[in-house]
Amino acid sequence: MSQASSKRAAGPGRSRSGRGREAGAVWRDGVQLTGTPIWCDARRRRDVCFASAYGRVGRAGHGQLIATPATLAMLGATGPGHLGVPLRRRFSLGQLQLELLPSGAGLGAAALRVEAEGRATLYAGAVSTRSFGTVEPGEVRAADCVVVAAPYGLVEHVFPDPATVAPRLISWVQEQAARGSVLVLVSTELRALEMAVLLDAAGLAVCAPPALRNLARRARGAVPSVPELRNLARDRPAVVLATTEMRASIARRLGAARLATAWVSGDAVDEAARARAAVDESFVWSSCADRAQLLSWIEATCAREIYVTGRHAAEIAAHLGPRAAVLGPPLQMPLF
Repeated sequence: MSQASSKRAAGPGRSRSGRGREAGAVWRDGVQLTGTPIWCDARRRRDVCFASAYGRVGRAGHGQLIATPATLAMLGATGPGHLGVPLRRRFSLGQLQLELLPSGAGLGAAALRVEAEGRATLYAGAVSTRSFGTVEPGEVRAADCVVVAAPYGLVEHVFPDPATVAPRLISWVQEQAARGSVLVLVSTELRALEMAVLLDAAGLAVCAPPALRNLARRARGAVPSVPELRNLARDRPAVVLATTEMRASIARRLGAARLATAWVSGDAVDEAARARAAVDESFVWSSCADRAQLLSWIEATCAREIYVTGRHAAEIAAHLGPRAAVLGPPLQMPLF
């Protein structure tokens, strides 16, 4: 059996107006905003790259990163060539007018709006329209072209307000911590920082593996509410914060200690996913918009050209119709 590549982005790249306008964004191991030198969340090195959030650009060693000060701090991008820009402060790059807006998708996360020759493009990455703690809700601005991520997009992806989930999570953690050790599992390192702020505000001392402790230390310079996380190897753990990838090593370290495990994720909305997680309790809590919130945010931009990236891009693009297309790596289609 052989395979052939099939391009995912096929819709808006062709002019819907019939005037042959070039696609507003293209995918080449990241998103390039057409007609500009700007790449967004690029996987490999680019001269100029916008990072919508921590963890979106990896270790590509970009020439110049554009991001919020918090994201640059978490990335450890302290060199003079990088550009840390506060939210809602307009700035220029050549003839381009740029502005970072809150995307709501975690600490330091932002969207980038670019204006050139009377046309506005909004690259958002993931968005969330709900606020909680120190994270502002995603802001909407009108744009001609929008690029947005859809980590969630199924009809069954309906998330509760974090403000209603937080008290239940805190109550459960406090109850279990009184009996032994509690492991709080999250989907990403960025989510771990959000949980650290929440648990610290509730008076809980939180331990974490070195990777998360170092990330929290870097973040604290830009986001003072991020607490210092305790050393899992040195301190007697009560509450342990970790990503799912860290779970096995932490369980081995704690040995025979009683371990109650909670999973905090938007994926916890799915019963099968909860079963696979094999946890004592789960809490549906996402830093990203659910289907209805995402569609509402997209419509509010009034964009006529829409590109959707991420796990559920196809579902969102299909709902939006011919003005939208999936943008991402080529799909591999089997040939028989």
